[in-house]
Amino acid sequence: MPGENFYTENKDLKFLMDEIIDWKAIVDLKEKIGDEECPYDDAEEAKATYLGMLEDPVGDIAAKRFAPRAEEVDTIGCQYKDGEVIFPEGLKRNLQDLMDAQLMGMTIPREYGGLQFPETVYTAAIEVVSQADASLMNFFGLQGGIAETIMEFASDELKQQYLPRMSTGEFTGAMALTEPDAGSDLAAVSAKADIEAEIDPETGMWHINGTKRFITNGCGDVILVLARSEDASRKSGGRGLSFFLVEKGDTVKVRRIENKLGIHGSPTCELYFDNSPAYLIGRRGMGLARYTAWLMLAARLAIGAQAQGIAEAALQESLKYAEEREQFGKPIRQFPQVAAMLANMRVYTEASRALLYATSEIVDLHQGAERRELKEETKAYGKLAEALTPIAKYYSTEIANKICYDAIQIHGGNGFMKDYPVERLYRDVRITNIYEGTSQIQVNWGISRLVRGDLNEYIAGLAEKVTRNPELKAEVDKAAAVLQECLAFLKEKDVGYRELIAPHAVDIFIDVAVGYLFLAQAEKWEYKVEVARKFIHDMAPRVEMNRQYTLDALLVELNP
Repeated sequence: MPGENFYTENKDLKFLMDEIIDWKAIVDLKEKIGDEECPYDDAEEAKATYLGMLEDPVGDIAAKRFAPRAEEVDTIGCQYKDGEVIFPEGLKRNLQDLMDAQLMGMTIPREYGGLQFPETVYTAAIEVVSQADASLMNFFGLQGGIAETIMEFASDELKQQYLPRMSTGEFTGAMALTEPDAGSDLAAVSAKADIEAEIDPETGMWHINGTKRFITNGCGDVILVLARSEDASRKSGGRGLSFFLVEKGDTVKVRRIENKLGIHGSPTCELYFDNSPAYLIGRRGMGLARYTAWLMLAARLAIGAQAQGIAEAALQESLKYAEEREQFGKPIRQFPQVAAMLANMRVYTEASRALLYATSEIVDLHQGAERRELKEETKAYGKLAEALTPIAKYYSTEIANKICYDAIQIHGGNGFMKDYPVERLYRDVRITNIYEGTSQIQVNWGISRLVRGDLNEYIAGLAEKVTRNPELKAEVDKAAAVLQECLAFLKEKDVGYRELIAPHAVDIFIDVAVGYLFLAQAEKWEYKVEVARKFIHDMAPRVEMNRQYTLDALLVELNP
């Protein structure tokens, strides 16, 4: 994989971090500038620290260490023997490098040994790491979400017990949600928590019995478990589920690891809990509605960043190959169709990145407002984060799948062989629009919030930021009007109809949002004018097509 530093060489990502993200707003909410415990004198110093860390060590070790080991890690994969998961040597070295660079606690508060960096910095780090080796992200990216969930909802004793060791990387994490008969439908979870143990005056401990399946890094040290704690006859479905922390031990058994298409450097485990001691996190009965929902939002942002990194890797491999590969006496990138494919790959990689980081910024503002107990700001940013996160995850992962598909095509027959990285990228990317909620689930979340009007003010605010390129803005304004037409129409339809056409309506929103985001970027980087022009040119017929689907959907059942 080309490159010496995956952050500095990614001009688009670096531009977003340097010029677009409102670091002052984020830092003002996240830090207490002037407090003796705050290491920064002002927001500019904080920004310099964040971006310096992205350059070195993140971008440096991703390019020079993680990427060269990716093929070995993929080929050997994680192995299972006598109940233990065995990591390939390359993965062990990667994890040690992350620990040595003190990166495993990026978002964990400083009081627990972490760096206390914003989510937007973490999102960028996840993208860069994923560009090098997507499977490594499933250790690095999960760490933050699990640690943040403990920080947000666990007792002070549990925070002190686990967060310092997660900060150093001594402990890695896993979230055990899905079961053999409960995948997307988590309300069907049946693992039973022994509720009598709660009243033990000496320990106050719970115990969990049951099986969990498809658990990423299920061999991790700290496992967050969703389990049924209440009598199903009295509290059925999600109301009877609680959230627990289980530490790896003799009562947590890895039954097997899955033989997967891709992401071979990340073990996907089936776990059996045999009366495993467990700490209750938060309130009983709120496991699904409150704590799992919060954790899933964080995980979805991380998976969006993972997909973004894979897309960037596929783009860079394709650009390199098209320059070096000659046919008929010239590099294949000089052939019009190949040139068009490369241009599209670049534009849509940047499009998904624009939406991903706009979403990450909102998540930071929400978390900061919540910590400062700013009720109105917390409510407003929370509504936006809840609506944008599933949409950004959907868009990033779908675009990344398309980018990797085109990367194989540009490589031709060579792309189908294991001799080139795009074969691995194609396998790795396929899970991203499945796990942590399929694309279909994401658009269903998105459409309900769009119809409710949760993103109307957000779109209006994006439009207000655009002050130049009036002709291009007029085209996006037209699309915004179409969006409102479609949402007004959908308000009168039932849930079944909305979910049927959800991808089309959500795609219109994405086109509008990205159109405005690109135009705002174009005011700070001339190159982005042409990117915006290309995107908006493509957008117009796509919006009209999706409008027609939305207003006249037809469900046909074909039974030959």
